[in-house]
Amino acid sequence: MNKFYVLVGSNIEPQENIKKGLNLIKETNKIILEAVSNEHISQAVGMDSDDFLNLALRCTTSLNFKDTRNLLKDIETSCGRERDPNNKFTPRTLDLDIIIWNDFEGIIDGYQLPDPDINKYVFIQKPLAEILN
Repeated sequence: MNKFYVLVGSNIEPQENIKKGLNLIKETNKIILEAVSNEHISQAVGMDSDDFLNLALRCTTSLNFKDTRNLLKDIETSCGRERDPNNKFTPRTLDLDIIIWNDFEGIIDGYQLPDPDINKYVFIQKPLAEILN
């Protein structure tokens, strides 16, 4: 089983969209939610926008990284996430980012893991610290 951590964020109807996203994760039966942090409010970074609601998840799956990432992206889309390929700093209904994958250090499918933003932002550090083990 692969053990991984996900940073969850939303600043568009966050209570509704995060609840929907977590329910969709559970319904897949492909990802096991082992722990969910408390919710944390943080200011938007890189944009002038509403505050974000963030939390972290500790999960396991038998899927590989790419399939897990694709499944999470599909869930984001199901929750109304729209991506602007020219601007990653936009308001969002749901963001599900894998920030740690097993004990892997390096690049998988173009993603640096652990996510280097963990060391930069309290909105990642606080919820992650609650469930990290």
